[in-house]
Amino acid sequence: MSNIELIKKFYDAFKNKDTEKYPLFCDEKIEWITMDGMPNGGRYVGLEAIFGDYFPGMLKNFSEFHAVTEQFLDVADNVIVIGRYHGISKKGTKFDVPFSHVYQIKDNKITQFRQFTDTKKIQDSLV
Repeated sequence: MSNIELIKKFYDAFKNKDTEKYPLFCDEKIEWITMDGMPNGGRYVGLEAIFGDYFPGMLKNFSEFHAVTEQFLDVADNVIVIGRYHGISKKGTKFDVPFSHVYQIKDNKITQFRQFTDTKKIQDSLV
């Protein structure tokens, strides 16, 4: 499977809330780096830290949160994904924010994720 196919399947698993499937695309020691201004943002290492701490802590702020992909770029051992976050905060405020995600891949597993987005717009939806 190509690196882009791997990342597309990862996004599909998230979209379908397939909690059994999306960790299978990741290395056990994956490093997940989100912007400090993201709810529950920061650096997380390992599957439990990411899927047991980061995502539940971040998603509890939203009644809806979607990462809608627009473009995938394959660059050596990395895939860059460009898209938009769409959602509604628990306060009922909608947001639409562009993002870039950079995935590092080794042996057909995601070893690192880095996020770039306008966290102020997301934070503004929470107040």
